[in-house]
Amino acid sequence: MNKLFLSILVLFLWKAEAQTSAFQLADSLYAIGNYQKAIELYQNSSSTSAVTYQKIAQAYQATGNIGLAIKHYEKAIQLDQELIIAKSNLGKLYYQNRNYHLADSLFKKLIQNYPENPDFYYRLALTKEKLNDTTAIQDFKKVLEIDKNHQKALYELAKFKYEKKDYKEVENLGEQALSSYPENTRIISLLAQNALAKRNYYLAKSRLEQLIQLNKKSVFIHLNLGYCYFNLKKYEKALQQFKEVIQQEKNHHKAGLFAGKSLLMLERYQEAEEFLRVAVILADQPVDDYYTSFAISLQKQKKFKEAIDNFKVALEEYPKNYRAQYELAVCADNYYKDIQTKINYYQLFINKFQNEPKVTYYLFLAKERLSDLKEQQHIAKK
Repeated sequence: MNKLFLSILVLFLWKAEAQTSAFQLADSLYAIGNYQKAIELYQNSSSTSAVTYQKIAQAYQATGNIGLAIKHYEKAIQLDQELIIAKSNLGKLYYQNRNYHLADSLFKKLIQNYPENPDFYYRLALTKEKLNDTTAIQDFKKVLEIDKNHQKALYELAKFKYEKKDYKEVENLGEQALSSYPENTRIISLLAQNALAKRNYYLAKSRLEQLIQLNKKSVFIHLNLGYCYFNLKKYEKALQQFKEVIQQEKNHHKAGLFAGKSLLMLERYQEAEEFLRVAVILADQPVDDYYTSFAISLQKQKKFKEAIDNFKVALEEYPKNYRAQYELAVCADNYYKDIQTKINYYQLFINKFQNEPKVTYYLFLAKERLSDLKEQQHIAKK
């Protein structure tokens, strides 16, 4: 009997040791990314414990097989309700798989048991957003009560404030996030958008330059940095940014338009014409601004007839474009020999915009020139 008992004990210990070795090997394979082989070893083990199912679930999750990962997490939790990591991962997978009601229910239960865990509130808030639950914002705030430097919650709350146009609070939340993580590019990008919304081009420029320094280079960044430089009258720098956009997206018509505008301000008219001609062609829905800028580039090169045609197109697109109407009169003044024709163009401009305060400067110029032309006409009649 003693010998039999000893044999059984040895066999049991051998199997236990073999089982432990198999688990250790599976864990090693999982650690180096050989997930499928690790799954096979876990499944071939004689153990059907909650921990085994959790390990299989984690391996499936790592391979991207969300369905099987969910299935095995659920089995693990059925066997052991204390597997908090399994529950947390399962909630995240429910969310990822758009099972928002299941995720909502699971994270609410986790919060009941662990009310001081900020990540559970954060995950619940994300889920509530998908369910159009307006109380999500309260959960984001709860995250920050527990962890004031929670970067993701700070971003979500700042984004919410941005959508509500509470630009001051966006700046406050952004600065709070950057105080503990200065390289948070999502926050910096949001702060750049916030500054653009306020038309604070200097601040937006600084934020966008910071993103480039952090190796974040995109069409959005270069295009908006170009807008900032343009509005700050740094036309050479603006031009370089719009060219960067065109390198990334050859047919980006807005970049072409503002590259042309920058060249106009730099008095490089022939180069401007090339950019603006392409921008006019590429515009999905041609608008007056494209044609006005293109016409000005032609006008500066004394191509008055072509400029007249394009100013007229701009006015067809938007009849209240006072700059196009004024420059049309100037072009007509240079192109036509008949004095009455010239007078008619200036008179049309004055009649259309005489009650527009923002057109005062151009009205002054038009009236001065109209007076000269009428004097010339009077002298010619004598």
